[in-house]
Amino acid sequence: MKDNIMIIYKSSTGFTKKYARLIAQKTGGRLVDYKEATPELMSGCDVIIFGSRAHAGRIDGYKKIRDMFRKSTAQRFLLFVTGAMPATAKDTINEFWTQNLTGKELEDIPHFYMPGGLCYERMSLTDRLMMKTMAKMMKKKKDKTPQELEMERAISSSYDISDKAYAEPLIDFLNHSPES
Repeated sequence: MKDNIMIIYKSSTGFTKKYARLIAQKTGGRLVDYKEATPELMSGCDVIIFGSRAHAGRIDGYKKIRDMFRKSTAQRFLLFVTGAMPATAKDTINEFWTQNLTGKELEDIPHFYMPGGLCYERMSLTDRLMMKTMAKMMKKKKDKTPQELEMERAISSSYDISDKAYAEPLIDFLNHSPES
């Protein structure tokens, strides 16, 4: 890989950081915590990769990093998002992208979804309460659809569905894109 790559990550429960570390190892990229990122730091790189979690239907920290990238002299921006949704939920994942990226961003920004899981033990109190409230609401609901039954099961406890294979499409993209 000949580009100078920076991987900026925002991780609250560890899944995004895990993928960011893997991408850094595979690409030789520099790993930077979200809190340390600046346009000046980005300007020293050709490629910026931002990784964050899907949180309440949004990409946590995306707008701030996108604005920093625009102020930098870095040339390319890639995005990956981690979440509790399995990779097989393609329609839901595509809907997530269209809700978070403009039409132009969908075309211009290579974006990748990497399943992580849920880690109640590392969640903030607010997030933990929000998830537990949602779980109770799902449990009380009558006549659940198959999707609602799956969601109820999925949010009932911590789990890890992360796998290094989910980072491969992003790494392959970097290895085979004409600019690299």
